[in-house]
Amino acid sequence: MPTITMGRDSGDLEQYGPKLGTGFLGRHLVGEKKEAHTANPVRIDIARPHVVGVFGKRGSGKSYTLAVVTEELMNLQEEIKDNVSAIVIDTMGIYWSMKFPNDRQVNLLHEWNLKPQPLNTTHYIPEGQVEKFKENEIPFDKTFTLNPGELTASDWSMAFNIEPDEPQGILLDRAMRDLKSEKGNSYSLDDVIHYIRQAEGFEQQTKAALENRFYTAKDWGVFDEPGTDLNELTSRGESIVLDVSLFGAISGGWSVRTLLVGLLAKKILTERMRARRVEEIEEMEGMASSEMPIVWAILDEAHTFVPREGETPASVPLREWVKLGREPGVSLVLATQMPNKLHEDVIAQMDLLLSHRLTAKSDIDYLRNIMQTYMRYDLATYLDNLPRMPGAAICLDDNSERIYPIQVRPRLSWHGGGTPIAIKQQVQQTDTGEQEWKKHV
Repeated sequence: MPTITMGRDSGDLEQYGPKLGTGFLGRHLVGEKKEAHTANPVRIDIARPHVVGVFGKRGSGKSYTLAVVTEELMNLQEEIKDNVSAIVIDTMGIYWSMKFPNDRQVNLLHEWNLKPQPLNTTHYIPEGQVEKFKENEIPFDKTFTLNPGELTASDWSMAFNIEPDEPQGILLDRAMRDLKSEKGNSYSLDDVIHYIRQAEGFEQQTKAALENRFYTAKDWGVFDEPGTDLNELTSRGESIVLDVSLFGAISGGWSVRTLLVGLLAKKILTERMRARRVEEIEEMEGMASSEMPIVWAILDEAHTFVPREGETPASVPLREWVKLGREPGVSLVLATQMPNKLHEDVIAQMDLLLSHRLTAKSDIDYLRNIMQTYMRYDLATYLDNLPRMPGAAICLDDNSERIYPIQVRPRLSWHGGGTPIAIKQQVQQTDTGEQEWKKHV
């Protein structure tokens, strides 16, 4: 049965074939609605950089699909895997479970000729949240910090929702300029607070308000000089999960998430652009080494980081990724249940788009306006013809200018993002060692 390879152009298909450097995404759906059945295997190109969009209403399978892509990144052939790195920004606290095999879907995996498999991820949490994770018995591997000296006055202004031309914004800009002039990037939040407290020419109310904002930033527990080394987060052949889920429970939670993503995106893009120049020089000299792995960043709730309206500290860096990423070698997988809230520049640059079911007219209309002209039918028709099951999606491939209905394969690792239910569930071991789920009241 011929393989459908999404995201791979004809030149790469001829040279490398449909499997080398690709991941098994699912199967092509033939037929409509209840009559649909799976057919040809569908694979996704991982060897080249891509911008991938994953859309769908709640419960349609977005987070599940992100994990499938991550699994395939880690299951590449060893000689290719060594040139790839994956970073998952976990905003919901569900990807720690990837370390465990998907034993509750053994029978379904068997139907797909697959087996449960744990994923060798490294789970990072903010250094200041260690006690919270221990109290809740949430496993983790390492901690990470951000260097506050690498953030600009503009980053802080957006995070704190301060206008640059108001008194707090002017004081903030002066503090950043003077501290960087004196200390470079080697200063702490305490240094910032001390500067604000001693600043002259500003009302006490202005200084106290800005000082309190930085005390709030200290409570986030993620800022410390010099910060976690970027090389540690982009290790060859590894999958890193940055768990920022507990920020949602504190004041300014989304602000620190956007600061984190913005800073990471800037640093990774800068380093990959430097590495790409070195790689091209080596190619000219007949060498074929990789200076730095191609980085895949996987991000849910994407509309909160790069919104259609307004700016966050992550907006400009992520838009730079999607515009420049193909050349330096960075890939981005963005998921959201509200594509109409996602910046149009980002969607316009997506070369692979997977849309699970959408029912909101505003979302369908927004996607319809940016969809390519080679679609034979209206977007709503494609979505309506999907079977009503999680994981069903339409996949638009801008490389081959084709659109396919697909069923995303079951996960190999444990899915921690399922919807909770009041009915208790019990795992029972079978004679063959497989686990089956039995429900009881």
